[in-house]
Amino acid sequence: MFSTVVLVVLYGRIAAATWCVVRSVASREALLAALDYACDTGADYESLQLSGLCFLPNTIQAHASYAFNRYYMR
Repeated sequence: MFSTVVLVVLYGRIAAATWCVVRSVASREALLAALDYACDTGADYESLQLSGLCFLPNTIQAHASYAFNRYYMR
């Protein structure tokens, strides 16, 4: 896992934001274990449920990146 800096436009101003995203070479097993850890220790995973706002794209990489970022933001 690593962080990336993203520029976000808020109210006409550019602000830097840091997001956690998974490495593209991370194994599925490693992502599942880390995703379980993040969700078991308080990361919001409700948005990743089938009816959640962040369910799509429905990939382990996308769901893990979301959960890791929520864990990091806590």
